[in-house]
Amino acid sequence: MPSPPSGGGRGPGKDGAPAAIFDLDGTLLDTLPDLHGSLNRALAAFGLPTHTLDGVRAMVGNGIARLVRDAAPADRRGEGFLGELKAAFKRDYASRQLELTRPYPGVRELLDGLAGMGWPMAVLSNKDDDNSKAVVGHFFPGVFAAVLGASPSRRPKPDTGGALEAAGILGRAPGDVFYLGDGENDMKVAAECGFVPVGVGWGFRSAAQVRAAGAKAVIERPGEFLGLWEGLRAPSTS
Repeated sequence: MPSPPSGGGRGPGKDGAPAAIFDLDGTLLDTLPDLHGSLNRALAAFGLPTHTLDGVRAMVGNGIARLVRDAAPADRRGEGFLGELKAAFKRDYASRQLELTRPYPGVRELLDGLAGMGWPMAVLSNKDDDNSKAVVGHFFPGVFAAVLGASPSRRPKPDTGGALEAAGILGRAPGDVFYLGDGENDMKVAAECGFVPVGVGWGFRSAAQVRAAGAKAVIERPGEFLGLWEGLRAPSTS
């Protein structure tokens, strides 16, 4: 079934139910193998050194422009060349972004559990908007009220514009929004917007890193969230 223009399906949920905003890469989907492959193929096409999987893991999370800049040698970071490298990466990734990417174990069950309780949900990613909608539409069709990625009109996290846009679509006050992510930028955005920041320990950053970035709790398995969210909610919103 085709997805709505927002990239999602379900709209605002039951009255009184909280809402959830999810990061994408490292939270819902393990996209690292495909990102690693596309980045290295783009680098190799220009005769540049490639990176290990763990090396790319440390670079992702800040959008494509930052990724290709960090991956390029220090003497090849001129604006013109980085534009060419970014274009090469985007071409490769668009055609191969679903080869190795998979949902993390337990994610589907978490989403089903929240949907069953009437939670409206959205995705906010630093992945480009078209790529975000494509992978979410493939793996989670009809689940999210909105899928928002980086675009010319939406700056990547830690800018809070996309997060506030998502909360508006979900129709919830900040204290009724749980933000789940694996990165420092996710926790910073959640705190600045007044959301409940929940770190995930299975993604691209360690539990210690997301805890230090301000997570109110860190979960090691998706299903844990279903048993602890009520204890994390601010008293004024319950």
